[in-house]
Amino acid sequence: MLKQADFVNRLISTLDDAEIAERYQAGDPLVVQQIQGYAAYFELLAQEIEVSTIEPFIKTRDRSILADATNKGILPVATPCQHTLEVINNAANSITLSQGRVIEDSQGGRPWRLMASVTVAPGQTGDVLVEQSELREVTYSVPLSEPFHRTPVLLSEGLFLAGLNVRDTESTPNTYRHAPRWMNAAPLEYAVTITTDSLRRVIVEFGDDARAGRTVQTAQNFVFQLIECYGAVDTPRLKDAALVDVLTTDEQRVRVRFKQGGLVRAGADPLSVAQLRLLASYPALYDENAVFLGNFDYLARQKFMTRTDYLAVWNETVQERAYGVDISDINRLHLATVAKNPAEQATIQTDIQQLISRADSLYDGRVKVRAVVERPYQLIVTGRLAAVHDIDTVAAQIRGLLTGKYGKGTIAASRWMPDGINSQEISTLLRTSISAFQDRISDFVVSSENLALNPVKPHEWLYLTNGSISVVLTRTADTGGSLWTL
Repeated sequence: MLKQADFVNRLISTLDDAEIAERYQAGDPLVVQQIQGYAAYFELLAQEIEVSTIEPFIKTRDRSILADATNKGILPVATPCQHTLEVINNAANSITLSQGRVIEDSQGGRPWRLMASVTVAPGQTGDVLVEQSELREVTYSVPLSEPFHRTPVLLSEGLFLAGLNVRDTESTPNTYRHAPRWMNAAPLEYAVTITTDSLRRVIVEFGDDARAGRTVQTAQNFVFQLIECYGAVDTPRLKDAALVDVLTTDEQRVRVRFKQGGLVRAGADPLSVAQLRLLASYPALYDENAVFLGNFDYLARQKFMTRTDYLAVWNETVQERAYGVDISDINRLHLATVAKNPAEQATIQTDIQQLISRADSLYDGRVKVRAVVERPYQLIVTGRLAAVHDIDTVAAQIRGLLTGKYGKGTIAASRWMPDGINSQEISTLLRTSISAFQDRISDFVVSSENLALNPVKPHEWLYLTNGSISVVLTRTADTGGSLWTL
């Protein structure tokens, strides 16, 4: 929301009378008070408009969605890509590349860090894991001692945050752990919380000695260790690479390249506004804490939505209702997911299991994986069109619109939909997007398959295809023939 200072600056910029501008610069009370009065009025009006446009339930505006993500503590964190690198030693001596050495790929000049050391004998080839990320440290000096001191963290241009560690500069440095929303953070504990704002800027918040964490002191120094990455990487194009720094003569004869089929983890950008819109539909009490975590699906989706096309996590009650009673399902969670990259399907399943076990140790080793079954959703659109519209063109527009919104691989179809696709949402989408249905003559009705006879189970991936959408369009009753005579 615009503040009074924003309106003052805007009003000043519109002063085209040189005399009035000079009077304002000189501080003439008549001009200054008048401009500030207008600005104060506009600020109050902006507040009224903001309140009248609040979306308490279904959030559709980008501003409301980003505000919801900020309140829920969803950070704009990217996932760095990991790949296997081949090190070919053409030198006469063995060479060793230590952990942390940096290479650059020949496709985009992106830096990659070696995640382990590798030693390769002469004429041999060795494999080592590399990650597309950069490690950078920033020193911060506290300007003022205050409870819950906050400071923004500036990222490198074009890069996303992948990790952040905070430590002080004592003789024996203390590492500050991340405590989301200060949950389970004791007073005087070395802890911080990381938040964001509506502009998706990363902010580090220190604590308060009397409540949670530790109060920072004036001139106290901290080191922020940042891990930054480019997010999604076009892995099929990864071929050759090169060492950034050549330290010995033997390293001049070393060749490095990305191993064919060596993808370990695909990179992913931070959650988009469209993905945050889906997370905004969950109640605000869901977070990363096991006490309040009534729905593990939210936690898994928050962390892995960018790397999966379908994801569902359900508990014992849902399992019994959908599949029947089985003693082996007691105190178990169930998982069904489809990775965007099939090569990391098993890795994502394991990572989700570990994520759930960290949130609640009760489910350590108690998350059962079920294979996903694709299920095209049967939908029928019956409508009447005025004579000015072409039936085949409108039918093609309907199929393209619905598959683009609810088709395979879309965000709307990435979750379990036990009641099918909301017909009201489909009707609203057709009414606002298909111009043929926006006159006073044309009309349509949306119907779907009877899910009471064949319920949708959690492992069934429901989506729309061109074949599952039946479009039946006819002309309106007043079309054709001469209905009036003179």
